[in-house]
Amino acid sequence: MSESQPATAVLSGSAEEAFRGLWASVFSHPLAPKAVVVCTPNRVEGATTVACGLALAGAGQGDQARVALVDLNLRTPRVDRQLRLKDGTGVSDVLVGGVDLDAALQRVGPGQLDVLTAGGQCGRLSEILQTGRVGGLLAQLKDRYDQVVIDTAPVNRYPDAQVVARAADGIVLVARYRHTPRESLLQAKRRLEAGSDGKILGTVLNMRTYPIPGFVYRRV
Repeated sequence: MSESQPATAVLSGSAEEAFRGLWASVFSHPLAPKAVVVCTPNRVEGATTVACGLALAGAGQGDQARVALVDLNLRTPRVDRQLRLKDGTGVSDVLVGGVDLDAALQRVGPGQLDVLTAGGQCGRLSEILQTGRVGGLLAQLKDRYDQVVIDTAPVNRYPDAQVVARAADGIVLVARYRHTPRESLLQAKRRLEAGSDGKILGTVLNMRTYPIPGFVYRRV
């Protein structure tokens, strides 16, 4: 792991409340998965935002869970930009470039969140996206961390999410409010269920707006 000063990222306000609630729904029960894929039907629907928020919420819990966030959206990687991390060695370099896992991890404080960005070998997709390679990496991460959150490419555009999901324990499917067509969401659900033995844990409605004050919802 890099010995440089760790980056800092925190959730606040309504975002913190929302992502802590999502973390509890996904991970805080006896049969909770260890490695979860976050994906969307199409582009620009919020998978990276949800994956980063979920990982930050987990790492910021009072019990200081050890969390790894992995950017396996090698088509349009965004985790490094979202968390303002350096663009350098990452998951693709570990999988096909012979780079040691510890050398590729970046720490994000103040919690115990370690991040694997996409890295510099993203053009070698056919080598990277093999179930054996991805499964081996996730097995290492599951041994070292309490939970692993994985960002992947859109389901209806590429097969990447299905490949990664086979080696994970569950899938969180993200839809964007008033943007994701119902048919696209159903298509993504069918593809994921066919390719990953029905590991879908649930769907997150991203960018939901409330026409009445939030405190009213908390009272009903």
